[in-house]
Amino acid sequence: MAVALGQQTPLASPIPVASQSQVDCTGFIAATKVSTDIIVSAGADNDFESYLHQFSTGEFVYLSSQGNARVSLGDQFSLVRPAKVLFRTTRYGGEHWNVHDLGTPYEDAGRVQVTHMTPQGAVAQVRFACGPIYPGDLAVPYQPRPIPTYVPTELDRFALPNGNIEGTIVAARDNFFSLAKGDIVYLNFGAKQGAEAGQRYRVYYSLPPRGVFRAWFSYPEQPRETVGEIVVLATQEKSASAIIVNCTRDITLGYGVQLE
Repeated sequence: MAVALGQQTPLASPIPVASQSQVDCTGFIAATKVSTDIIVSAGADNDFESYLHQFSTGEFVYLSSQGNARVSLGDQFSLVRPAKVLFRTTRYGGEHWNVHDLGTPYEDAGRVQVTHMTPQGAVAQVRFACGPIYPGDLAVPYQPRPIPTYVPTELDRFALPNGNIEGTIVAARDNFFSLAKGDIVYLNFGAKQGAEAGQRYRVYYSLPPRGVFRAWFSYPEQPRETVGEIVVLATQEKSASAIIVNCTRDITLGYGVQLE
């Protein structure tokens, strides 16, 4: 007599954690300031040489270099600028100090490729833009950012500390405070502490809550509650950029993270 064999549930396949545009537009917090040796000085169709002029994909910009910076035909550059938006609104006490302790925050503007070399400097075409590109944006050699993958699993809401790398979400792209799936966050540890692109971290919070209530009331110690997961997209020396891939509720700045 034939015996029916139990069917095993197939393993889930890895999926990309982000689109290429999300990965290329994460921003970062650099431990040392980005070089200002090559900048966008102007561009085509900017007759009034306005610093408010915006350039977008397909348009041409002019690169100005100084010092020992070299630009050659075919070179690709990432365009970045200081991320002043992070400091327009203070989201929690000590935010400025926490970010400055990690370095200087930058936002990604786009990517250009040198198409012409002239006696007046290099001409580059905008191949990709995260948003408007402006005169004054900084050009640094382009380094591709791979897209990590992950396998979705069910969250263990009360997973215990495991002794792995641990830190805090100290800021978010565009100065967001209430965060959800797909948002980009910045962590207060990086390559120096062992963080790598593709690593997966659980996001947790613990009672008692931060703030004045802690001083007014005495709370018993509470278990950690896992409320989401993030995957690291890129690392700097002292910080990392990550994307929220799963959450059971809103995540806010100051929540803890730990490597799974």
